[in-house]
Amino acid sequence: MICPRCQTETSGAYCQECGAPADGAACKGCGDPLPAGANYCTGCGDPVREKKVSTPWAIATIATLALAIVLLVPTIRGGGSPGVGSFGGDALSPEMGFERAAPLTGTPREQADRLFNRVMQALAAGDLEQVNFFAPMGILAYRQAGELDDDGLYHLSLLETVGGDPSSGLETAERILEGSKDHLLALAAAAQAADALGDRDRATRYYEHFLAVYEAESERPLPEYLDHAQILEPYRAEAEAYLSGSE
Repeated sequence: MICPRCQTETSGAYCQECGAPADGAACKGCGDPLPAGANYCTGCGDPVREKKVSTPWAIATIATLALAIVLLVPTIRGGGSPGVGSFGGDALSPEMGFERAAPLTGTPREQADRLFNRVMQALAAGDLEQVNFFAPMGILAYRQAGELDDDGLYHLSLLETVGGDPSSGLETAERILEGSKDHLLALAAAAQAADALGDRDRATRYYEHFLAVYEAESERPLPEYLDHAQILEPYRAEAEAYLSGSE
């Protein structure tokens, strides 16, 4: 068959080129059949292949900015401490190296935001084990939270990138840009994802666009700009540093 992800001719349960599931692949977590090309199991949400956070420039930058991002999230959707609840909290234990979190409450979107919070906190602390553990849960939570606004798509894009799937992170950021081509958070997220993919030219174009529209765009009273006001200036510094390094 032809792999739906990389278009390589392949045989067996997984593509020999990119590792995507093909005919006959099953989830190692719950045993459900995996759709061809899937990144995650539709039954339990586990990633098809264990994805480790890499540390290209973009990922390191997200880690640097993560604390500033996460400090804002509790005020956006109702607050509360982050937890995992029905997404796997009962399976966690101190022996695994994870704190036991209180069950999630609130709407699906509030639960997703709390998982985003947890991932950003772990990233800011340099705890990649917890990032790798919770990022897939956060991604699944946003995907199951219904139609997302631009702020939700921005969160999802960051999770996808730090979770080892910058291709999806770029696609998600570009969904925002389709409706708002100058959106600062989307431009920054798209640049980070492009850099994580190794596409420096594309990342450069996004950062150049970010700086070109920053002064006017940052004055727009968008809810996500107000919620993330403290991250806009660091993003500008990030763009300037990136472009300076590319010269």
